[in-house]
Amino acid sequence: MNLTLEQVDLGVRITAVVIAVAWALVLFDRKRWWPLQWSLHLDAAAREPHVGEHGDVVVVIPARNEAATLPQTLPRFLKQADWVRRIVVVDDRSVDRTSSCARRLAAGTPAEDRLHVVRIDDTEPEWSGKVYAMQRGYETAVEGWDGDPTRQWILFTDADVLHPTCSLSRLMAKAGTGEFDLISVMVRLRARTAWEWLLIPGFTYFFQLLFPFRKVSARSYRGAAAASEVMLIRRSALDEAGDLESIRDRTADGVALAEAVKRSGGNCWLGLDPDFASLRTYDAYGPVHEKVARSAFEILGQHHWKITLVVLTLLLLYVGPPLLALYGAVRFDLIIGGAALIAWLVSMVTYLPVVQYLGVPSGLAAMLPLTGFLYAVMVAASGWRQLLGRRAEWRTSTEVDLTE
Repeated sequence: MNLTLEQVDLGVRITAVVIAVAWALVLFDRKRWWPLQWSLHLDAAAREPHVGEHGDVVVVIPARNEAATLPQTLPRFLKQADWVRRIVVVDDRSVDRTSSCARRLAAGTPAEDRLHVVRIDDTEPEWSGKVYAMQRGYETAVEGWDGDPTRQWILFTDADVLHPTCSLSRLMAKAGTGEFDLISVMVRLRARTAWEWLLIPGFTYFFQLLFPFRKVSARSYRGAAAASEVMLIRRSALDEAGDLESIRDRTADGVALAEAVKRSGGNCWLGLDPDFASLRTYDAYGPVHEKVARSAFEILGQHHWKITLVVLTLLLLYVGPPLLALYGAVRFDLIIGGAALIAWLVSMVTYLPVVQYLGVPSGLAAMLPLTGFLYAVMVAASGWRQLLGRRAEWRTSTEVDLTE
């Protein structure tokens, strides 16, 4: 059946209005507002606890080719040695001097006897790379650790995350509320180059839309999510969740661990703190593509129908408005053009707080349609990889920002 131009215009009008209504619903959904409120910030704690007040802590730092990063990040933990029973750096098949760098940084400091370096020269086929490194570090960290497991906490954190010098007191203050078994922090990603301006705000933005921090942190929420860069977990909760072996083949370890904790009856808190900063650089499209394609399939529940739905949603809600606005202008159709422009404007309003939070020029919020298109490509690539049976690997890049 051949469609008339009037019928096409009617279909496009309906589409434009539906997209505008969808964005209005997002705009007024308080759970999806940008979470800078105190309730989702580590500083929500009423006061700084005393060392050991809420339990003991061990730190596990998986590291691969991080000799350039550790001189900035590891001393932050060494200066907080009073808070920790043991700091374990897991050198996972590094080809640089990660192990010797970690030992050198601790040498002669009060924390020297608390630092343990574990070298991994092989891997287990059924384990994903990072989770296996976390497991090896965990085994070393808890060796000989007796006592009440409900007062024992394990902090898993990436080697390229620059913690504030009071990070452990902040984390333990949140733990001390007694409400949560897994506490995770989405760190502030680096956004200084053109590619980072275009892509990095989108990573935080889309994660927040998919897993609204307020919703994830609510006891009534059935789903679960965590930011893998900084995760503080109660030892008893980890035991009840089946230990790390329960997520041994997962690439999106943060979401996987949160799901395991939730299934076993635990509660998760997901927030952010601008003082936790990633030093990882993304100066080209490729590394961001790899980051998303590696984990999107798992984050979306390992369902191809969800991959398809997300790709179509990204194209419709983000790429659609400027294309529809152009069509409306060509056809001199005020309904199409007006609805499309409203949708585009509202999407930018929801995106702008993230852009400003990361220090990106505010005007680049108008590039959200292009950002949405590129993320649609990344998500589609994740599903395609799974169809091809390609196993995701832990990152090997050593690019870091040394100017913090």
